[in-house]
Amino acid sequence: MKLAAMADWRTAPGRVLRWSPTPAARVAAADAPVDPGPPSDLQSDHLGAFRALGRNRAWTGVATDVDGDLDRDAMTRALRRLVRTHGGFRTWFDLSGPEPVRHLVPAEAVDFEVEEVPVDGGDWDAALQEHLTSRFDEECTPDSWPGFAFGVVERPGGFGLFWGCDHAFTDGASQILLGSELADLYAAELAAPGGPEVVEGALPKPEERGDFRDYVEEQRKAATDFTAESPEVREWLRMVSSHGNRLPRFPLPLGLEEGEKAPVRIRTLTFLEGDEVTAFDRACKAAGARISGGVFAAVAAAERELAGRDHYFGMTVLSTRDRGPYSRSQGWFCTFAPVEFEVGDAGFGELAHRAQDALRHAKQLARAPIHLVVDTLLRTGTCTPADIGSPQLLSYLDLRWFPGAGRPADERGVHFTGTGRTSNASMWINRDADSLYLLAQVPDTAQARETVETYHGRLREIFRSAAG
Repeated sequence: MKLAAMADWRTAPGRVLRWSPTPAARVAAADAPVDPGPPSDLQSDHLGAFRALGRNRAWTGVATDVDGDLDRDAMTRALRRLVRTHGGFRTWFDLSGPEPVRHLVPAEAVDFEVEEVPVDGGDWDAALQEHLTSRFDEECTPDSWPGFAFGVVERPGGFGLFWGCDHAFTDGASQILLGSELADLYAAELAAPGGPEVVEGALPKPEERGDFRDYVEEQRKAATDFTAESPEVREWLRMVSSHGNRLPRFPLPLGLEEGEKAPVRIRTLTFLEGDEVTAFDRACKAAGARISGGVFAAVAAAERELAGRDHYFGMTVLSTRDRGPYSRSQGWFCTFAPVEFEVGDAGFGELAHRAQDALRHAKQLARAPIHLVVDTLLRTGTCTPADIGSPQLLSYLDLRWFPGAGRPADERGVHFTGTGRTSNASMWINRDADSLYLLAQVPDTAQARETVETYHGRLREIFRSAAG
């Protein structure tokens, strides 16, 4: 699975099929009972932004290719089983009142029908991308069911498969898991001699796919252990205060005025390949670090050279699913934490060691509920709402640990996000079996294009130098 732009997925031409809820399922969804309990903190923010904007391109998804002629009935059964299994995919939010109200479609009411839809245009790739964007924009919303869109490009001997989902019901790791799970569900439904083999252990066990709604309840209970005076919250405030009362920002000019945003442009770049990745891993271990520490060390070194920063201050995305009852669940299992360490004139090995220590500290700080942290930053006057904004993010993900890694549906897959607007140039640095590579969401301005190309180019040189 590659994290890339949606347009990087190329599938051969064919008949485009659309799966939609049956009329009876739509009626059941509209009448779905209220499901007690509030949304998660991240869902609350997302729903507030959706309501304020009326419509926002906050969807994410996956696409891949599967061998063999499509069995439409088997795919319908696989999709039905997927949605019935994961409660988040049966959820929608009523946003007509002051607070979001969650509704849950009964599992037994979920059903789908398939139809062929025209995708016109002389340029097949462009026409398909337009179709995907239109469908995801229209259907991947949190205020009606379903909050996802699914379809197939059918042709003899194989088919392309695509899925998009509103962010309220998913995150990046969930989408990567979903591509393999849906392919395995389909293979299981074929149940015919000579059909695709379902690898033992490929499908998640019940004890690995706990319901996201239970997770939300657990997180809210855990949040009661924290107050604005908790050490983790106080440390957040210290970090932000010592860096100009602002959350992290991209260190170089992006051609934007204060508070301005521009459309997102996706940029990808391979840093290391093959033996280079292995050598970089060895260099990190020799420094007492892991590749995650090495990634932050390389970024800190680039900021020192290009922006004169002798102190690294960044924000990372951390998974909250761990290896337990939610390890293969579908939902929004993320939080954020600040990463801070001295840079000075340290070499790569020392920086990697410092960065790894900082990441361990960040994981401790991530125990504090992010809503409480933000509320405290605002209430104390440490930050204004404009300062909170959309911080610069740096994420590292090792894709080799996902259950489907190395299998066809995963190897051919692309994980993508909708492209809205941004004021930063956040980076997702990922490792797979063959490479260490970058996905960045960059403001589409002339200065940003030039600045980011220089920055990413120097970052690649640092990675290669560290790998020897």
